Amino acid sequence: MLVKDAIEFGKISNGNTKMPGTTFSIDAFACQTGSKLAKVKGTSCNSCYARKLQKLRPSVDMGYKLNLAKYNKALSEDKLFTWVSAMVFQIERQAKKTNVYYHRWFDAGDLQSEQMFKAICLVCERTPNIKHWLPTQERKYINVYGIPKNLCVRISTIKVNGKPSRFHYTNGTFYYNNVCTSTVHTKDKEPIGQECKAYTRQNNCGTCRSCWDTTVKNISYKKH
Repeated sequence: MLVKDAIEFGKISNGNTKMPGTTFSIDAFACQTGSKLAKVKGTSCNSCYARKLQKLRPSVDMGYKLNLAKYNKALSEDKLFTWVSAMVFQIERQAKKTNVYYHRWFDAGDLQSEQMFKAICLVCERTPNIKHWLPTQERKYINVYGIPKNLCVRISTIKVNGKPSRFHYTNGTFYYNNVCTSTVHTKDKEPIGQECKAYTRQNNCGTCRSCWDTTVKNISYKKH
């Protein structure tokens, strides 16, 4: 597959100086759960940075919307396996160029269906040398019995200073190895589990890769 052919199905971004590896983003205004939470004060999506970025930068907005449109086109034309191949090609190509083997799904946007989740799982299976991280509010689309070992799914909290999702967390027990959680805390509250320290490094991950680590069951992000 050539690069020009692969990006016809959506474009993988090369991340940024703050976060390692590659990312795949879609329109944040298409988030099904997140768009509802964005209207509610006190939720983790109420001050969504991706939505703000899309409003500020038309080129970013266009790119995210185009990625979603291309996925939907592949789905409607029964070319989902080609979409998977295009994602695999781009992720592996960039990892080999940079020697950074980490990928984040949905720096902006979220899962649109269980079918999309299964397609992402196929990408992960075909890139076993890459660590994948998928943060999501779309609990209903997570098929916990088919998650590849190199994919860390993190169910996002609904409320700021709220407890980890009950999707799989009860009385301190996690019952699915690859399904973890994330929470958001304010500066006056104690973090639950491991606190993300990026805020101490100008929002830079540094050498930390905890978001991709399935042994880190909950990560708490400090609210900006």
